[in-house]
Amino acid sequence: MPTIKFSTNTPVELHLRSIEGRPVDSQFGGVQHMFSAEEGAFYVSETVGQILTEQLRKLRTRPGDLVEIIKAEVNGRNGRKTIQWQVAEISHHTGEQPNGTLAVPRPPAPKQEPPTEMEQQLAASIEQAQARKQAQQAQTPAAPAPPAWADALVSQTCVLVDAFASIIKHSSRHEGLIKADDVRAIFLSAYINATKSAANGGRNAA
Repeated sequence: MPTIKFSTNTPVELHLRSIEGRPVDSQFGGVQHMFSAEEGAFYVSETVGQILTEQLRKLRTRPGDLVEIIKAEVNGRNGRKTIQWQVAEISHHTGEQPNGTLAVPRPPAPKQEPPTEMEQQLAASIEQAQARKQAQQAQTPAAPAPPAWADALVSQTCVLVDAFASIIKHSSRHEGLIKADDVRAIFLSAYINATKSAANGGRNAA
């Protein structure tokens, strides 16, 4: 009988001959549980064998049913990966569901009636309203571009903010000896003098 191997996160479909593993001696010492299936046999630890048997019992699995067993890798509470064995039943006995109840045939879907004249008129009205709305949106003029002076003002303000932030960062080296208000006053005075100097052709007006 071939030996079945489980790779991590790879489901294996089996027709189990028994939902309980048979205790056998492990070649590494201790006891293992051997599960027999039509496709072969597989060996797991005693703890994993008990976990698989408990899940098979909850699913009301019977010998010969087709099940899917996966050795899943999941995230643990401490963030580390842990192995979790999971069982899902793929097929069950004819007329019986996995929970043991009888399967009830699903009634045929009701025949869809063609739309009435009123429903057709309503759908046409909705389409016309949507078409008019799209036409109005297409005719709405785009917002005018901001004037050049506004772009210049934004650019200049950004430069001033960056410069002021650099000065504040530099003043922090003095361990609180210089207050933020004093730094702001010095910054504004230097900026006003620089503006006046530029307006007077480069001569310092201070």
